[in-house]
Amino acid sequence: MRLELASVLLCSLAFAVAEDTSRCPGGFIKHGGACYWFSRIKGTFAEARSYCQFLGSHLARITSKDEDNFLRSHATGTGKSYWLGAMDLGREGAFMWEGGFPLNYTNWTPGEPNNLSTGDKLELCLILYRHYDHEWNNVDCGSAENFICERRVSGCCCSK
Repeated sequence: MRLELASVLLCSLAFAVAEDTSRCPGGFIKHGGACYWFSRIKGTFAEARSYCQFLGSHLARITSKDEDNFLRSHATGTGKSYWLGAMDLGREGAFMWEGGFPLNYTNWTPGEPNNLSTGDKLELCLILYRHYDHEWNNVDCGSAENFICERRVSGCCCSK
């Protein structure tokens, strides 16, 4: 894991451990029944997944147009692409959210998902792609991108 990513993990430990799960942790933004954290650091898909797990969350799973619009509106203007929690492991082009959840809602960039591998099988993962107004795109899971963590809340009264 990159030194920068490891340093941020250690610095976040004190805040993550003491958080109340009925509220959004510091740095997370509330929307609906979930809290979202937009990274300022980059990592591979595997590093991003580990970071989110460390924060008691998972890579974001978009399940509705409302949720997609919310995340895209926060991503717009950052100049960054963001990992989401889906990949095509197992069967190229057949994306699933982590945990085996199907993609019942999608917002792919026109022509996506495409087959990026030309001979060598690449594992492809889902990003909000900055070059296409943060619509969905598939890229090599080993590339370094920013990421969005999602965490469900157990209470009714989350604050920003």
